[in-house]
Amino acid sequence: MEVRFAHHQETMEICNLWNYCFDDSPDFVEWFFKVRYDPLNTLVVSKDQRICSALQILPYDMVLRGKKIATSYIVGVSTWPEDRGRGYVSELLIKSLKIMRDRGQWISILLPFNYGFYRKYGWETCYSYNQYSGNRDAFSKLIGNIEQRGEFRPISLPKDLSYLTSSYTSYVKNLNGYIIRNQSDWERILWDIKIDGGNGYIYLRDNEAAGFILLVRDKDELTIRALYSADILGYKEILEFAVNYDPASNRIVWSDRSGEGPITHMTESGLDKKEKPFVMGRIIDVQRAFENMNLAKEIDLVIEVLDPLLEWNNMKFCFTNMNDGISVFTTSNRPDFRIPISTLSQMLWGYYTAHQAIQYGLIKIYNREKIGDLDTLFPKTTSYIYEDY
Repeated sequence: MEVRFAHHQETMEICNLWNYCFDDSPDFVEWFFKVRYDPLNTLVVSKDQRICSALQILPYDMVLRGKKIATSYIVGVSTWPEDRGRGYVSELLIKSLKIMRDRGQWISILLPFNYGFYRKYGWETCYSYNQYSGNRDAFSKLIGNIEQRGEFRPISLPKDLSYLTSSYTSYVKNLNGYIIRNQSDWERILWDIKIDGGNGYIYLRDNEAAGFILLVRDKDELTIRALYSADILGYKEILEFAVNYDPASNRIVWSDRSGEGPITHMTESGLDKKEKPFVMGRIIDVQRAFENMNLAKEIDLVIEVLDPLLEWNNMKFCFTNMNDGISVFTTSNRPDFRIPISTLSQMLWGYYTAHQAIQYGLIKIYNREKIGDLDTLFPKTTSYIYEDY
């Protein structure tokens, strides 16, 4: 058994494995292996001259805690039925984390088929989203009587790249863990929508971007996958466009970031709201993660990290403020807190604050007087991601 990067001539074999394990449309699979697939980002387990298991690590740029960083999205984790139960996926996951660390990436993200499976390896839910659903009448009640002041047209690239960029930048400016998008990212997102029978529309007021919407029709349901606007009136105007988009779609489902809704009194208008778990995250290199933190004030803190998978993270880390930022080094001093890698990842992304993690019993406390310093290290924020591969 060998864990290695894929060879170019193995692309079709890996594609066949993908088709067996995932219920994706032929159009999507053809597009993915033509545009996104790269053997240099594909790990396989091979035995007796055949591929037994595979995964891919897709590179992205992300903003985490206010800093641009490189990361990779683990996708396509797949194994033939006759090869399951032999620990091949474990080997792939460990190898992928080591490769990402060698590439200077200190966090990893993935969208799991089973959350419990990946928790065993230190990943934890770091993103969730709110799903609002209801009939067209409930959404019409939410909108009220408004007058559309602009115009809608299908998104066209590269023509609308600046509009999409400005709207997206406005939407994520106070969020955490979001992907930095370039033209190829937008092309990927729009192509994925169109494969599913949907489309994206830009909303313009006075020839300026006021927002955009990505939506898909599925039988009698309209799914709003993303709706971005700079103000509440823009949200209502774009939402009115969605309500009138397809009269045959009586039910509307809208996915948006977690936290407070973009429009006031949403559930009072008859909409159902559910918070749904989404992408999982994991710190690959704790020291690198700590060194990239922004500090509002000086702290004096020792954190012991427990990582069942990566030995270089099983350390006690001490923080010192320097003139050019924060200095982090390992120590043998008594820790103020003991934090599992999964909980530490959630705090880094902002899924939990320090107080929430303590309340849920996820942190071992040795010095309660240092809780304020822990709060300073991980200030409250909201994580957001749209990408799922």
